[in-house]
Amino acid sequence: MFTTLLENPMPTIVIGILLVAILGAMLIRTGRGILLWAIFGVIALVLAGVGLEWLIVTDRERVEATFDACTEAIENEDLDTLLSYCEPLALETRAKAALALNLYEFDEVRITDLNITIIRHSSPATAKAQFTAMVTAQDRTGLLGRYTKPIGFTVTLRDHGDRWLVSGHELQGAPAGF
Repeated sequence: MFTTLLENPMPTIVIGILLVAILGAMLIRTGRGILLWAIFGVIALVLAGVGLEWLIVTDRERVEATFDACTEAIENEDLDTLLSYCEPLALETRAKAALALNLYEFDEVRITDLNITIIRHSSPATAKAQFTAMVTAQDRTGLLGRYTKPIGFTVTLRDHGDRWLVSGHELQGAPAGF
């Protein structure tokens, strides 16, 4: 529950709006000025909660940031940046990333249905992410033309202190050889 509040400010905002509405109705009905202070208190707590959510970056948000950087690197055809988000020993993942950027020109990579599981009891901590990437690409030979295709991913990551790095992957629905 607490992690949810640190990853999404909407529950805090919605609860705050409901409390302010209830307190406002009570203020109008009773005319008691003390309720105005309660309203200010709720607003201050909501602002503090939203500020805390903004300040604290959770592991899930750091994993999402890794995927955001990887999709941007793929769209920009920046192999060096893409590989910087892969562990040096993830040889198969690194090789397939290089092959994909060599064979295809990617217009857009959009991640949907992202499900992240953080495994903290391992050392270092690991994460498993499952998602679908909607990929708009064209093979560099031009034989297949431009297409949009959903590709299912299962990605394993390891915590490296300041960021999470990809340590392996599995694909479902990708072109042959990936």
